[in-house]
Amino acid sequence: MKLSSLFVLALGLFANFSYALDAPSGVRPCCAFGINMKSELGVVPVPFFRVNNIVELSDLNTHLYNDGSQGVTSSLMGTGKESNGLIYTRLGGIIDTAHVRDTADYALYIYSKIKGQLGKAQQIVLEEELRSRIIEMMDVPVNLSDTQQHLAEIELSALLAFRLAQWHEAAQWFGYTSVAGFKEYPSAYSPEDLYSNMLGALIAIEILQQDATVTQGQYEHAFSAVFSRKLSELGAQDAKVTRAVMNSLDKTWWDSSKRLPNKWVVKVRDYQPRLTITPHWSDEEANKNNQVVTLSLKSLQPLEHYGYLTLVAAKQESSFSALPESITQLTVWRAEHFPALAEFAKQQDDTHKLSNNHLLPDY
Repeated sequence: MKLSSLFVLALGLFANFSYALDAPSGVRPCCAFGINMKSELGVVPVPFFRVNNIVELSDLNTHLYNDGSQGVTSSLMGTGKESNGLIYTRLGGIIDTAHVRDTADYALYIYSKIKGQLGKAQQIVLEEELRSRIIEMMDVPVNLSDTQQHLAEIELSALLAFRLAQWHEAAQWFGYTSVAGFKEYPSAYSPEDLYSNMLGALIAIEILQQDATVTQGQYEHAFSAVFSRKLSELGAQDAKVTRAVMNSLDKTWWDSSKRLPNKWVVKVRDYQPRLTITPHWSDEEANKNNQVVTLSLKSLQPLEHYGYLTLVAAKQESSFSALPESITQLTVWRAEHFPALAEFAKQQDDTHKLSNNHLLPDY
């Protein structure tokens, strides 16, 4: 780490957030994996379907923490202040900007709750997503210098935000809805999602390392600048190129003949929950020259000794009734259970593909 970053971190040791952040409310409604898609519901907004879902760097100069000024309809129709969509990058594949923003916002929120509190027991209770989402901070000794502890709080916040993203993918597969009446099956385990989420976690780490006392407005400004730079470093392309790449993936990774909210608009999913992610669809020349950008939070995993995400049994347990009893009998799930959930989802999807039955049972 640069000396300047260490200096900023040291200054942050003696300052607390002077304002209270609202917890992010759900996630930004945005983009199913595909373009020019049609909806069976006509003009009725579908929570994972945005009409104009390709963006360029010039569209992304506004970030709103929690996207609080936009309703679902304005976001999906592209009329809000914040723009989101898919953008192709040569070194990082396809990025869903809404997922980047969501994870960064969650990281900032979690940090505002645990700053200066590492090693002290507390619960951070978030909105339910089928199960109750509760971050358990542990009462454990902290054998770190002040500066090391402060950095650990930043990095743990980002890791926990990414864990929330991993859970969200599973919750969507099991029937989570952010808009009443609309299952979000097409977005579950979508192959561009978690790489985008991890990019958001890393952006949040950089912002908080540079200014540990950042205000909400300063964060929004800083996010826009860092996000733009990160996308440029990944080789972000214009809308014409993104559209061409998406069209080249039609019928293999997604299916333009299907109408949302049909689950099988997305033909290939990335089920594996992991902390190191290599992107799909990176540029052929970048692959050949070993330039593809792999993202990782793996080195931060030991920080979960201080705090971790729990998913606690709630009123929607019927969503999980088809799972093996070895899983359903557990009232609390943690990240260590994500692989079993993902493997179950993959097996079920593979079975339905083989049987040509593209209607997911309502578990």
